Formats: sequence, C-alpha cells, structure tokens
Amino acid sequence: MKKVGIITLTKNANYGNVLQNIAMQKIVNELGFEAETILNLTNSPLFNKKNFSFTNLAKWMLNYNSYRENEKRNENFRKCCSENLQYSDVTYNNGRFSKEPTEYEYFITGSDQVWNPTFGFATEFELLGFVPKDRKISYAASFGIDNLDMLSDSRKDDIRHYLAEFSSISVREDSGERIVRNLCSTPVETHVDPTLLLKRQEWERLAIKPKFNLKKPYILVYMLGEISAEYQTAIKKLAKQNNAEIINALKGKCKFINPLEFIWLINNATYVCTDSFHASVFSIIFHTKLYIFNRRDQHANQNSRFTSLLRQCGIPKDKVVYKKNLEDSSIDWERVDKHIEKERERSFEYLKKALSKEKETISQIEILNKKDCCGCSACAQACVKKCITMRMDYEGFTYPEVDSSTCVQCGLCKKVCPIINADFNSNEMLHYPAYAAFADTEDIRLRSSSGGIFTLLAENVLHKGGMVFGAAFDDEFMVSHIGIEHIEEITKLQGSKYLQSSIGNTYYEAKVALDVGRQVLYSGTACQIAGLKGYLKKEYPNLLTLDVLCHGVPSPKVWNRYLRNQEVLHNGHVRRTFFRHKKYGWKTYALLLEFSNNKAYERIFGEDPFMQMFLSNICLRPSCYACKFKSLSRPSDITIGDCWGVNNIYPEMDDDKGTSIVFAHSEKGMDLLKKIMGEMTYKEGNIEELLPNTADSRKSVSPHPNRNAFFAAFDAGENCDELLKFVNPKVSILGKVKRKLKTIVRMN
Repeated sequence: MKKVGIITLTKNANYGNVLQNIAMQKIVNELGFEAETILNLTNSPLFNKKNFSFTNLAKWMLNYNSYRENEKRNENFRKCCSENLQYSDVTYNNGRFSKEPTEYEYFITGSDQVWNPTFGFATEFELLGFVPKDRKISYAASFGIDNLDMLSDSRKDDIRHYLAEFSSISVREDSGERIVRNLCSTPVETHVDPTLLLKRQEWERLAIKPKFNLKKPYILVYMLGEISAEYQTAIKKLAKQNNAEIINALKGKCKFINPLEFIWLINNATYVCTDSFHASVFSIIFHTKLYIFNRRDQHANQNSRFTSLLRQCGIPKDKVVYKKNLEDSSIDWERVDKHIEKERERSFEYLKKALSKEKETISQIEILNKKDCCGCSACAQACVKKCITMRMDYEGFTYPEVDSSTCVQCGLCKKVCPIINADFNSNEMLHYPAYAAFADTEDIRLRSSSGGIFTLLAENVLHKGGMVFGAAFDDEFMVSHIGIEHIEEITKLQGSKYLQSSIGNTYYEAKVALDVGRQVLYSGTACQIAGLKGYLKKEYPNLLTLDVLCHGVPSPKVWNRYLRNQEVLHNGHVRRTFFRHKKYGWKTYALLLEFSNNKAYERIFGEDPFMQMFLSNICLRPSCYACKFKSLSRPSDITIGDCWGVNNIYPEMDDDKGTSIVFAHSEKGMDLLKKIMGEMTYKEGNIEELLPNTADSRKSVSPHPNRNAFFAAFDAGENCDELLKFVNPKVSILGKVKRKLKTIVRMN
C-alpha cells in the first residue's frame, strides 16, 4: 500500500492538533493509502525525552508541582496519540530528518495553523520544501492570521518561494486564500478542517467519557486567551439562564483530560463558551449550543478563522459570536449539516485528485532541503539559457530558483552540482606529507589570519603572469569572490572572512583565463572548489585549487546587520574590518573595525556578538550542518588552515603569530608547495596529529537548538546584542537553587 506522510503540528498537548491529525489520517486511509504523521521534535515538550542535566534537575526542583501536572497531562495525550495515530519512524528535529523520508508517495501539510509565522511555523518543514513538486499537497493549511504585514519582505519572499512550488494549494480560511493570491500565482482554494470530514457518528464512537462524575446540565468553558471581567459576566449570566454548572476545561478535574474526553464533554454540554477554533468545530458537529468569544492575547488577530468556519457551515455570525445582548441563539442544524456535506464532497474530490497525480521526471535543479545546497552558484553559471537566479532567503543565504518557462530541461545544472555529485568529485587522499608552516616574512604573517601560506602561493602564481581568485570585501564590507592579476592586490584576499562569499561569475572568469593558457589559482571553501570543478567539467593542467579549512559559513545578512548596528553605535561608517587581528596574539585573535570618524572597535572573539553567534553555530548555512566535504579527501590540490595544536606537537614553532597546517592532494599541488618552501619555516608531521578527527574542519557541526527562534527574531528586526539571548540564554538556575535550598534549611 502506498504511504502518505502527514506534516502537521505535533509539538504540544493541544486538543485541536491531535483531533485534526486523527481525522486526516482516517480520511487518507479511507482513500486507499497508509497515512503516517512525521513528528517534529524541535523543542517539543510533548514528544521530546528530556536528557538529564543539572539545569533540568534544578528546574524540576523549583517547579515540581507544575512539572508534575504538565507531565501527567502530556502522558494522557501521548497515550491517546499512540492508540489513535500512526507515527513514522522518520522524525524531524532542528532542521534535520532522522533519515531521508523516501518511503512516501505523497506528503500532505495541514491542517491547523501549520503556516502561522507568528508561532514559528511556515518553515521549510511545514511548507514541504524538502518534497518534489509533484508529491507535495496542502490540505486546509491555516496561516491563523489575517495577513503577513508583520513579516519582513525577505520572510514573505521565502514563503512565496515555497508556495510557488505547489501545483495547487488548499487553505482553511478565506484570509489564507487572499494571502496566497497576493504572494504567488499557484491555484488556491478553501476547504473545511479535516475534523469536519468525519461525520458526527464517527466522532461519537471515538469519544470517551471522563472518569470523573459530572452534574448536568453544564456549560463548558474553553478559553485559550484572557477571560475578561466582561466575558466572565456573560458566561455567568448564561449559566444562570440555563440553570447550569460552569466547567472550565483547563482547570480542576478537567485539567488532565485527553482529546477524546474533551470532545465527549463538548457533545454532552448544554453550551460551549470558547475562543478556540476546534472547540467551535466540535460544537457544530455535535449540535451543541455555542458562544464564540474574540481571543485577546499577544498574537495577531485570529478571528478570520471563525468567519470562514461559520460561512462554510452556513451559520450566521450573530447567532454564535459574543455580543452583549445575544437574543436569538437558535440554529437550524439540518441546514448546517447540508452545508457541511457539500463541503465534504468538495474536499474529498480535491484530495482524490491530489493523491492521483503522476510523478514527473524533473531534469532541472530542485532544492528540496536547504542542507542540499551550498550556494556555490555553479548551476546558475552553467545554465546556457540563463534561467537560474540565486535568490536570497530570509536567513541571508542564496539558493537557485529556476524560471520554468525558459528552462529546456537539459539537466546541466544537476550535472555540475557539487552536492548531487559529491561522491564523484573528490580526489582520494594521496600520501603526500602534511606540514606545520609559516611564512618567513613577519609582515606577511601579521597581515594574514594564520601563517601566511596563501600569500606565498598566490605570489608564486602572479609572478608567472597567472590569476588568483579568492574572497574579498566589497565597498559595503560584504564578501564576494574576485580575480586579481597583480601582486599589489593580494591584500584584498588576505585574512579570513567569516561569512559566505558570493561566487558571482568567477567560475566563468577562471575558465576564460584557463582556456587561453594562463595559470589560475582558485581559493575558497571545499564546496566552492567542488562547484568550480563541476562547472569546468574537465581537468585543466594550468588550474591549481586551494581550499581553506572551514568551520561553517555564517549568514551575510546577520553580518550586515551587525555592521549597521556598529555604525550606529560608533556614529560613523565602517572603512576597514579585520576578523583575525593579532594584537593580542594568534590564539586570542580580535575582531577589528575602523570607522570614518577615526573611531575603532576591537573585541577578542569570545566577547564579540557576531563571533559568538558564528562560533555557537546558530547562524550557519543549513548545508554546513551536513557538510559533504569535511574529510581528508577534498576536491582541491592544496588544503590550508590553522594549525591549532602546534604548541603540543612542535612548541618551537609556536610564537603566537600564526602557524598554518598545509597538505596537498595532487602532484601539481605538491609541486607548488615545493616552490615556496624556501620562503617558509615548516615541519613535516602526522596529519592525524596536525588535524585531529575531532576538529570542526573534519566533521559537521551541530545546529544550535535555538537556531529557528534566532532567525525568527532576526527577521523581526532584533539587533545583534538582543539576538545573543538565543546563543546563551541567561538563566540563573544555580542562584535560584541556592536560594531555594536556603529557604528549605531555614524552614527546618
């Protein structure tokens, strides 16, 4: 049986999340498929197992009763979910799948507020960015808000990009339809929530009577927002009119009920007073009298959800929506059921059609998961029709976007991609020596981040009339690759630039130089070198490539905001920047900024906001967390980087001015190294000692657990100092524990 993967909200113990998931699975199974929900474990209090830590222990001690109650409720939800839902063995956590979800014929995203950006959703996961176009389906997906005006243009553009990849879109609210139409040209229609696709009798069979006694009649109150004094007065008046008890579904004996007990309470209530979408839905399904209150909380207006629901069910707003003098609350339930049946038929037709599409053969590049694109732009430069542009997402990283109207499906873009072809474009590790080395000229070392070896290699090529390509700052101190032809220009390429460099057209420029016989030295990260090799499609004897050991590349957009923040603080424009200034030594390097008003900013790396964000892995490119080039086997001729362990291996070479590790992967790489050995101090060593397998340049780093929250706050406009709270949250747990223990001691 073909399988369908469902992407929906699974993080929290929320009645609506679970109930619509149950409905969606039942409907998909009824249509002849095997439905499974893929859990998103990112910061999930419901399904994440908490690892032991003293911090968690301290929190537990300080909030024992609250933790115990939350866990009891979560346990009831987990039991209900395990008995009524089928979960995939594939899980998603902080941007990564536990394994590739290749077993699914289709993926459905929805329902509920899967596309609500104010809740941290509408990410690549919920927008099915990892799924081929012909296999992605949305059903009754909800933005939960009336518009996206609170988002930045780049965040809206990111959502637009994903929505444009759907062949058709189903949303839950009329406002969602307007949002999609304003963003893209993808056909969109509105459908009812999955819970309305199951009939009343099916839900009554599923409903479970709670284990506590209830007095009838009762009014069920389920309010997720603030219950104002005005609302309380209205509810008490309603209870008095109906001679009914008031039961709060979130308090007292109802606090620990599971979703199926929740709908039993709705079915048996005299009235339901709520600001919840799904409590309203089940009141309508069970023909329970309903009083809808506008939610009052910190989030954007969510009331459009009720407008669409009532329209779909044929219920006049003045019959159920709170107003001070509600006179007539009678509803023609027979008419309502007929409206819902028509919506069911429309929804089933949509799902049947969506689940019967044939798979397409796609020859153009298609980024289904951002970890599968390193941003080298080889595809864009190789495209003969020029129909690929590199589009920046809201995080500040670029990805290829194909104009399908001009694409001829030649497949060249896929042939040059270093990620797709990663298994085929790396040289085997040859038995060339590895060295700890530094340039003999001290000025070269001080102008370099490490030992100055790149400068010696570049000078050798330039002296012979060759060209050197590398990363350089532009006028705005963003980083792009350039080609140089003169010794005087080497300073542009010296020093580390800790952000992703834009390759521009330098692959093409290098090819032009190579084709006329000039020697070319092309430097960059390993993925950029692999992109160059893929673009060239053949070996050039006059090409030398050099990769720089890489921790990962942080967002250029974060760097740009950092610079602009610094310019405001120092009341001047940046005129020079140096990531690895050696005033305090090579090991305790400092970030230096000089401004137009002659002011300067200088911080060692551990005290600077940008360097903290970079080194904590919170703002790196997604592909850096799954790098295919962090091994000793690399696509370049030469690899260089910092030889951080030199003080333990060759202490006599450690004067804290910078020492490099350098090793070759090819004969021509080794030949170039031999040509500069007279200009450097070096010692041959064991590669496993000079660059141990524990180094970040030999293994992918792990994403920071707060990465998604960081970029959401970044997109909302927070400055770099404010963003630091996501890097190291300031939780004085130890102090709280000490105070708590002192209190206990005094009590005893």
